[in-house]
Amino acid sequence: MAKSIATKNKLDNAMLIDAMPTKELFIEMLTRDIALIPAITDLVDNSADRAKRVKGDGSLINYWARVSVSPDEFSISDNCGGMTIETARKYAFRFGRPLGAPFVKHSVGQFGVGMKRAIFKIGRKFRVESTTTESRFVVEVDVDVWARAPKWEFEFTELDENAKHESTETGTKVTVTRLHPDVADKFAQDSFVTELRNELQSRLQDPISRGLATTLNTLPVDAEPMMILSHPKLAPAHKTLKYAKTNLKLVSVKLYCGIGRSSNRSEERTNAGWHVFCNGRLILEGDKTDVTGWNSDADSLSIPGFHPQYNNLRGFAYFDSDDPARLPWNTTKTGLNTDSPIYRAVKLEMMKLMRPVVDFLNKLKDEKQNKDDPDEMGPLEKLVDGATPIALEKAPTRPVFTPPVTKAESKPCEVQMQRIQYDMPYDKVIEVKKALRARSYKEVGAGTFDYFYHAEVK
Repeated sequence: MAKSIATKNKLDNAMLIDAMPTKELFIEMLTRDIALIPAITDLVDNSADRAKRVKGDGSLINYWARVSVSPDEFSISDNCGGMTIETARKYAFRFGRPLGAPFVKHSVGQFGVGMKRAIFKIGRKFRVESTTTESRFVVEVDVDVWARAPKWEFEFTELDENAKHESTETGTKVTVTRLHPDVADKFAQDSFVTELRNELQSRLQDPISRGLATTLNTLPVDAEPMMILSHPKLAPAHKTLKYAKTNLKLVSVKLYCGIGRSSNRSEERTNAGWHVFCNGRLILEGDKTDVTGWNSDADSLSIPGFHPQYNNLRGFAYFDSDDPARLPWNTTKTGLNTDSPIYRAVKLEMMKLMRPVVDFLNKLKDEKQNKDDPDEMGPLEKLVDGATPIALEKAPTRPVFTPPVTKAESKPCEVQMQRIQYDMPYDKVIEVKKALRARSYKEVGAGTFDYFYHAEVK
């Protein structure tokens, strides 16, 4: 009997084909589709998620995340509560999120690959140390040695399941050494560090603005709130949408679209367009493509392609859900899943909100082109110039952006007018302008005409 079972097992094994991926191939594929800066941002997201696990949707004041980069070492440390032994054993070091793995409400982590992918992207040796109020562990791995081992497992280097620590001692630190040569070269460049700082500022606006004190090489990483112009006649449009499905977590969406202003022309171009967030993480910044409705047609609604005349348009879309898997982002959190049914529905609403803003900016362009004196502002320009920048969450809103009607449009002039245009030597014009105390060349023309009319005609 025993012989027949052994023979059967041998025959069964002979029918099997080994499909186990090699670790090196897996590491290569895991890191290929993400750039270095988004990988580092994922690690800060993890710190923010751990803080959210403790604080929920409230303030993150008194929590911090500290990033350090150098040609020899990368590290990120935080005081955000740490990882439990159970989390480390069952979830944190798995490649992918197992079924039944718990989610942090409104978290950014979704696919279960962020920490491992970032580590492998940066170097070939790492150490993870984490302390909670009741436990502490250390995992140290030489990736080259681990890649040669047949088992897909990591081992604790140090483990204390009964440790008692004050809450002020809790936190996680990830250190990566033996950096990849190209990574070490980038970490040595001031320009890369500046780019990393700028990306952390923009991508992590939500946790930083809520109080998560973030530093890069000991210097603070600050985040400015999203701004929009506030004026009774330029109130931005605001709409809240909710998408519910049986046995699935609710997805809520807040949309805003209005007029903005930046401090210089290059920033104006960068800030224009749609800014899309998922659970507080900036996914698209100033998007000007058909992804957010530009150069698109839908339901008898047409939006032109982006042009510099729309540099003042500001659109904001905030997707939120207790279950991050319900949100329309990709695995690297650098783009949207445009096939998502929720996003397709929201995109149409975004187009509806931006159409009146586009119409207003078209009128503003016409006003600038058709005015007699380039130095004089028209009524629409004066409105934009006189509006006050305000943080988006504090701005008064309307269901629809309503382009203002100027006096010239509502009360057409009853007197028939005739335009007079002529050229004179510049130095003489300046002298006349000073004598008339005129503020513009248009006033020079009107003043000289009035002088002749009253002196010679009347």
